[in-house]
Amino acid sequence: MDELIKQLLEIQSQAPNDKLPGAKTGYFGAGWFSDVQIKTLVTGYRALLNNPTVAYVHLPLLNQSEGNVYDENGDFNPDFKWGVNTYNADETAIRNSDFTLGVLEAGNEDSGTAYELGYAKATGKPTVTYYVGDWNANPINLMTAIGPDSYVNSLDELQTFDFRSIETRDYKGKIV
Repeated sequence: MDELIKQLLEIQSQAPNDKLPGAKTGYFGAGWFSDVQIKTLVTGYRALLNNPTVAYVHLPLLNQSEGNVYDENGDFNPDFKWGVNTYNADETAIRNSDFTLGVLEAGNEDSGTAYELGYAKATGKPTVTYYVGDWNANPINLMTAIGPDSYVNSLDELQTFDFRSIETRDYKGKIV
């Protein structure tokens, strides 16, 4: 986990500062519990930071309570206080952001990311989902398919998506 944090901080330090007028702040919800999720988190974070319509990206993994990061194979065993503090900080960050982007992996949807998207939607924030994998082979839950305002399917699309004006885009894959 320490290597992932270092990698994300390095990406953050190399982010360009040339943003377009009206660039938005975003909350980036993504799991880090599988190799695909970790790869998507890293590449998606880089794409968002390189998107000229995104001024700032709040990444929950870099903002957990007291700097302690949960790692299911590590030494840190979170207690209830850590959980409450991290949960509250995430909800505050969603409310303070202009939009929420959530990454959902086909066949392995992260429940925390699904919650973050739902919470953002309930607070009136625009939501965008980055769908990763084969959603026809692994149909998505209707709540995470219909709920978001828009979606992207590739890193190129994520890096060029205009977050200043989020167009409604209906999900086209299979749902359950």
